[in-house]
Amino acid sequence: MAPIRVLHNIVSLDMGGIETAVMNLYRHIDKEKVVFDFLVHRPTEGFYEKEIRSYGGKIYRTPRFNPLKMRRYQRSCMEILREHPEYKVFHSHQELNLWTLKYAEKAGIPCRIAHSHNAKTVVNLKFFFFLYEKLFIKRHCTDMFMCSTLAGEWSYGKKAVQDGRVRMSKNGIEVERFHYNEEVRREVRRELNVEDKIVIGHAGRFMQQKNHMFLMDIFRKIHDRNPDTVLLLCGEGRLEEDIRRKVKELELEDHVRFLGVRPDMDRMYQGFDLFLLPSLWEGLPVVGIEAQTSGLPILMSDVITPEVEVTPCVKKLSLKTSPEVWAQTALDMIREHQRQDEYQRIVDAGFDIRETAKWWQNYYLEKYREENEN
Repeated sequence: MAPIRVLHNIVSLDMGGIETAVMNLYRHIDKEKVVFDFLVHRPTEGFYEKEIRSYGGKIYRTPRFNPLKMRRYQRSCMEILREHPEYKVFHSHQELNLWTLKYAEKAGIPCRIAHSHNAKTVVNLKFFFFLYEKLFIKRHCTDMFMCSTLAGEWSYGKKAVQDGRVRMSKNGIEVERFHYNEEVRREVRRELNVEDKIVIGHAGRFMQQKNHMFLMDIFRKIHDRNPDTVLLLCGEGRLEEDIRRKVKELELEDHVRFLGVRPDMDRMYQGFDLFLLPSLWEGLPVVGIEAQTSGLPILMSDVITPEVEVTPCVKKLSLKTSPEVWAQTALDMIREHQRQDEYQRIVDAGFDIRETAKWWQNYYLEKYREENEN
């Protein structure tokens, strides 16, 4: 029997948090039963596309979502959806879910999943589209999911979450990859030539949400207090050049390294001494769960959902708190922390991707069975 095919709607297939969460799921789904295909809104090939094709997945492209060119966007989406009536499940992960869910409904796809991965958005022209979406999205989806309570309340409203109409789906990770390993730690620090340094780490796209400018202000104060510190930045994005200029202004060029996209983040966490995450908003940051698994102390902003606090490794501060306080807190955490593996706590908290994948696999298969019975 051929596997069923689920069409996932996502902006791009690069190494962002949402994309990584979906790919973690895809890797652990039984691909003899369920195959993922993708509707993306970027013309260039993303980091994960080669891997997706190796699993038998297909990728369809539309123009970017542009509020000023909606007819073009709608026409492209509708052409793809109508040409492929085989899809019975449409799973939308993008920030503006409403429009593609409406198109999927118009194309006759019976199961239309809205999945909220964020707890806020950038304030620009799209922000007003998002406010409109919040009013009407429940009319066009059949199922609502969230990665955290804050993400659910942001997308669907507090009442929908409190009434139980929105289901939780935790962003599972390959927990066994992130075991703390002292030997790997030594290897990584030797490779990066930071064996004698205190290493502050961060992973995330260079975008407004991740608050890199404030992160630089914090590290400037950390480095003032302890010159034997280095900041390693993993990721890429459109604001990278702005951050590089900021590093130069702060005279930190010799102490901040831009490592780009790292497919070996499991190794990187081992080499860090602290993970710094002063985000302006998050749904549920997968990097926070990964870092905790390796026993890494994490200092993050208090706007991040409490569901990320799985181990004693996490401490939160307000974004209104000065960089000086953030810096001193970070150094205190490093000095006081006794690193140990936190694998079992993460598994017990429900973040094991094997269990997540098993649940979603059964869910997709049940939706197809329901459709065949109708």
